[in-house]
Amino acid sequence: MMRWLVGPTIASLVGAFLVVRIFEYIFGGAQGALGNAAKAGLFVTTWTTITTGSGMRDFSKRVRSLREKVRSVRKWQD
Repeated sequence: MMRWLVGPTIASLVGAFLVVRIFEYIFGGAQGALGNAAKAGLFVTTWTTITTGSGMRDFSKRVRSLREKVRSVRKWQD
């Protein structure tokens, strides 16, 4: 029913969580306000990037499908 939302949401959550974990590993679990702000910004940016990429991929599929249908109708009319 809402597969279009659940799949990208879970992928974004997992991806963002992994990126923050890698950040913590590299920078030794940065503490304080600056470290927390960096982690939050990294999480939100990663989440947005993955979700947008997924949405654009689906949009491109639909556009290709529509173009194929238009071509087939034009061939049928000629």
